[in-house]
Amino acid sequence: MRRFIPINYFNILMKNLLGLLTAFALLATTFTSCNKSDDFNYEEQIEAAKKEERKQDSLFTAQKSIIEAYVSNNFGANAIEDTTKHYFQYLEKSVKRGIWYEIITPATDNSYEYKLNASQNGVLYPTWKLKYKVNLLTSETPVLSDLEGSNYNLSLSNSNNIFTSAWVVALFPAKYKVNGQDINYVGLTKDGVKKGTKIRVIVPSIYAYGVQGLTSKNIPANAPLVYEFEILDIQ
Repeated sequence: MRRFIPINYFNILMKNLLGLLTAFALLATTFTSCNKSDDFNYEEQIEAAKKEERKQDSLFTAQKSIIEAYVSNNFGANAIEDTTKHYFQYLEKSVKRGIWYEIITPATDNSYEYKLNASQNGVLYPTWKLKYKVNLLTSETPVLSDLEGSNYNLSLSNSNNIFTSAWVVALFPAKYKVNGQDINYVGLTKDGVKKGTKIRVIVPSIYAYGVQGLTSKNIPANAPLVYEFEILDIQ
């Protein structure tokens, strides 16, 4: 069963320095420079990509027990482990994404339907009116928040560094149908969040701010984060 991931999501992942896309970037840069130099060594670049993926794999492992302990102590009885796999292209292995979530409040209106565009090669990004907050695992004080509720659209500018891969994972569906066939997407829930949904999600750092962190908001490098979204409306 193939996986469908749109360009916009790749852009978000690249900002978070996800290992797979970092490896792609390394190779793309190398292939470009190859045209200007005779010193190109394909095997060295593949090894560099593998090294980057090993770092990301180590982060998944290191953060797994920390995340599970937080879930045990802070999530409710309905906590759900995400079973979607993260694939390492160059290591040729898959691991669980290490994401957990719980639906705090179910949807009050299920009428909105997440759809693909007319060409069926990208998702239609809705505008959500939502409240959200983000906190470190070491504190319940939000490092980022909008407790009143505003409109957000992931296809627009992310100059304020609010959007991370966690938004995509938390809000969008797990699958779409194309010509009657289920196509895997990246979301957690079957149909995506709907009006009235309140969802809490904990993600490893590579789905948040990665190795860079966000110093302006006191988010350190390699920090797993807890996101909470309350959907007020969708258009």
